[in-house]
Amino acid sequence: MADTSGGAADIKGLQELIEKKGLDINQLYNLAKLLGSVDTERSEDKLESLENNDKAHTKKLKIYKDKEFVFETRQDCFIYRDNRTKAGNYYIRIYDSLTKKEFSKSLRTSNRHQALVAAEVLYREKRDKLTRGVKMASITTEELINLYLDQRKRQLSPTPHTGITKSSLDTIKTHLMYWQNYINSLKMQKKHIERIPPDIGKEFANWLLSQEKKYYKTTIKRERGTINHTIAAIKKMYRDIAIGDKYITMNEFPSFVYLKVPRDAAPKRDVLTDEEYMNICRWMQYTYTREKGIIDKERVARIIFGKYFSIQYNTGMRNLEQLGLRWRDIKQNPNSKDEEDCIINIPTERSKTGRGRQIAAPIGDKLEAIKREYRKLEISMNPDDFIFQNLSKTKRGKNISYETPAMAKRLEKVLIGSGIKEKLDAEARHITLYSARHFYCTKRLEAGVDIFLLALNMGTSVNYIQKTYSHLTTSLMYQDISSGQGKRGRIEKERN
Repeated sequence: MADTSGGAADIKGLQELIEKKGLDINQLYNLAKLLGSVDTERSEDKLESLENNDKAHTKKLKIYKDKEFVFETRQDCFIYRDNRTKAGNYYIRIYDSLTKKEFSKSLRTSNRHQALVAAEVLYREKRDKLTRGVKMASITTEELINLYLDQRKRQLSPTPHTGITKSSLDTIKTHLMYWQNYINSLKMQKKHIERIPPDIGKEFANWLLSQEKKYYKTTIKRERGTINHTIAAIKKMYRDIAIGDKYITMNEFPSFVYLKVPRDAAPKRDVLTDEEYMNICRWMQYTYTREKGIIDKERVARIIFGKYFSIQYNTGMRNLEQLGLRWRDIKQNPNSKDEEDCIINIPTERSKTGRGRQIAAPIGDKLEAIKREYRKLEISMNPDDFIFQNLSKTKRGKNISYETPAMAKRLEKVLIGSGIKEKLDAEARHITLYSARHFYCTKRLEAGVDIFLLALNMGTSVNYIQKTYSHLTTSLMYQDISSGQGKRGRIEKERN
């Protein structure tokens, strides 16, 4: 029989101590009970963890059949057959203790000796990559592009210069699509990027230069400057992802050759003549919008486009700036009594430069015409509503603005219908939505508008206008530059 006298004395002593300290013995009992439960829970958690590890280990044992280490002295590489497959091929598994990552791949053979040889070669290749600081995992060009686009998508921002805009992202996608097409043409789309010879990049520019570009139903040659922009975009992708995330080394970085662009070659800016512009406006007003057999919605859409076209040519707005206009963005000019004179507010988030601005715009009558047409279709015109609302069946009445492709297609139809397109093609001129901005700038310079004020109105720099329209500004300043020269010439001639 066990001696309990010592235990009884301990209990009595503990009870006296508790009473002396003024503690409640019931609280102490509850505390002890709680501590016991916590300890029990911890034990149960440990047991559960061990059970889970055991299950995971058992699962791996079920996967790994005929497991065999490739090297006697190393435990980080072995071959095995996968119990989940019926082919009976061997696989390799490599474990990197530094990154704590696994690499597995089919060796595509059921022969043990062949599998061991292939595994040894692959292991040395992967270890070499690790030594050079490169990831064991390999990716194709398509996977590289997707990784890069995912990265750039996270940088999307509605405000220019605080990230990238959707328009910029679309441009990047286009650049990278050309590279993917080039890789496809070489039948290297399934090759991992580290296995693609770097020198293939040297022929990319000339390959792209030889490709035809489809712009709706017209075909134009790519400009050398644009191709160089494409190369720059591709190189950035390789720097940020392929090199930055250690998929390749610098020795595996593609080599590119930029195309030479003459320094004195001013960018070609095709614009409509005054006569062509007026002919298009008259054709839209008297023929295009009055065509027999068209439904009311299409007639209104044509009238709205006519006003869109005219506003663009009289304000010099960028296409996306104009499509993003809401009724609240336009007010009558407080310094003018003419209802025609309006002030357009371009907020920061819609400005390409990241700086908001105001545009002087004599477009009051055109806005009133748009309102009249919307009333016919019972389209709302609240301050937050877009001015150029999409009137298609699925988007009508939902306050969704048109997008650039829809307007570009409409412009193409107008150029063809008015007969201007045939003349443009014969003269190798290409008119786009952006041509309106060049037309506006040209006409304002010809009208003698101060180049500084014009730059503010257009949301660009004086330097850009001078560079782009140098041929025009020189001819317009001819009188100032040559003032007095003719007279001096005549005097000298009379003396002789």
